[in-house]
Amino acid sequence: MSVLVDNTANLIAYRPARLTAMVVVADPRVRQSVTRHLWALGVRDVLEAQTAAEARSRMSATRDLAVVDIHLPDGSG
Repeated sequence: MSVLVDNTANLIAYRPARLTAMVVVADPRVRQSVTRHLWALGVRDVLEAQTAAEARSRMSATRDLAVVDIHLPDGSG
C-alpha cells in the first residue's frame, strides 16, 4: 500500500472510469484499513473477503487490483 501512496504518479497512466479492487485479509482491522486507503486513492468499488473461499465466491468479474494476505485461514494468498 505504501508504494501506491508514495508513487501516486503511477496511477495517472491508468485511469479507467472506475477502478475496482478486492481486499482479501483475515484480520478485520487490517482489511478495513486497506479499504480506507484504497478509498483515499479514489477506488470506489472495493470487495472485501476474509478467506480465499469467500473471495472466490464473491468474485463475479475481474478486478483492477487485488490486495491479498499471504496467511489466510484456508490457504495461502
